[in-house]
Amino acid sequence: MGTTKKQYQAGVNLATYRLTPLKRFYYALGDFGYNFMYYWLSTYLTIYYTDTIGIPAAAVSVMMLVIRIFDAFNDPVIGSLADRTHSRWGRYRVWFLLGSIAMASFIVLIFAASPDWSYRGRLLWMWGVYVLLTIASTCSNMPYGALNGCITPDSEDRAKVSGLRMMFANVSSMVTVIIAVPLMRLFSSDGTASSARGYFWAVLITCVLGLPTMVICCMNTKEVLTPPPTQTSIPLKSQMHSLVKNRPVIILILGQFILGCVIYGRAAMLAYYWEYNAGDAGYATTYGIISLFAAIAGTGWFGNVLFRCLNHKGKVCSVLNFVTAGAYFLMYFVTAPAVSFWVLTFIGSMSFYAYMGVHFGAIGDAVDYGEYITGVRCDGFLSSFVSVANKAGGAIMPAIGIAVLAAFRYVARGEQPAEILNAINWFITLIPAVISAVNGVLYLFYPISTEKHREIMKELIGRRA
Repeated sequence: MGTTKKQYQAGVNLATYRLTPLKRFYYALGDFGYNFMYYWLSTYLTIYYTDTIGIPAAAVSVMMLVIRIFDAFNDPVIGSLADRTHSRWGRYRVWFLLGSIAMASFIVLIFAASPDWSYRGRLLWMWGVYVLLTIASTCSNMPYGALNGCITPDSEDRAKVSGLRMMFANVSSMVTVIIAVPLMRLFSSDGTASSARGYFWAVLITCVLGLPTMVICCMNTKEVLTPPPTQTSIPLKSQMHSLVKNRPVIILILGQFILGCVIYGRAAMLAYYWEYNAGDAGYATTYGIISLFAAIAGTGWFGNVLFRCLNHKGKVCSVLNFVTAGAYFLMYFVTAPAVSFWVLTFIGSMSFYAYMGVHFGAIGDAVDYGEYITGVRCDGFLSSFVSVANKAGGAIMPAIGIAVLAAFRYVARGEQPAEILNAINWFITLIPAVISAVNGVLYLFYPISTEKHREIMKELIGRRA
């Protein structure tokens, strides 16, 4: 996959090209499959290794933090290599396809550990497979995200496809939540939702069902916005210049970090919350059903309505983050299964999922802005830093959460003291409320309106004439 002067050209009129509903559907399928499988990692990996496999919480916390630090260096490398790739499939699809197959395989393997192995064997398996899984996930998700800015040149079009993408992503995540506990109990050796056998077969079935949707996405998605004809190679210096001069991307990177903190920090604690605070792991299914409808309402309606009213993705993201913060704050004062808890879950999930859709749609616009001011187009490299930020937040917050549990002397499957229960509650309510509010302030400084993006694209299309 080396650099050549041969450029992949789509042969379309960028001034008039728009995605058909079917093409939007095919692209969105990629995130459906990814999240259908990946939710096992964000929600169940920590409790699987602490409660089922018997790894101390502190050791799991250290692993997650160290490997995510490694991932911070891994993502830009993969992004830079993808930008330099020229094939008959374009720059990103070949990475997405191979990475997806590898990721599905390693997700199954990381849930294939056994509590009967030696402690050293369990620890080495957890570390080794997680490293490989992290690399595979980058090779899949980062190019997929870069594709968002390449499949259409139109900002409004990107908002629509990103909204559909996030709807599919969140619907698939919630489907996993709904089926996870029943599947684990079905295949469990002891009828519980915590046996190693139950985990393995539930994860395997999920990955077998999820991977084909990613393959279909790859086969039916086409890059149309290619680098300018004068760009035959991209020196690292030029890529870094495009990054540091791009204010919108910097804001999106910070926003993505906070997004990762919120979604993965909460997800890592939710399994503990159902088990110990609410008293029934089965509430995860109720949560999944409510969040499923919230995801549909948020990405399919709420986010689109706000975007049509404001015509500015930054302002939309700001409003949605403030709504999310308010819902999470109020949630601190109630406990599942109270009706008010589920109502606030719906409101918070609806606004958060709507925010995700608009946020990801803005990345392509920010890449266009980078080309506009520097003359260099490097979707993969810029998207990789957004991905790094997401993973950093997704590593730091769960690691802190698990470390806090360890500090308060968490005992797997035991009766938890008040300090543990309070900490779990803080990590799913007040902490994400505060950082969501900070995110709302951040997006007030996002500079690209819909009208501004039209001006940018007119200039870029003119440069390609």
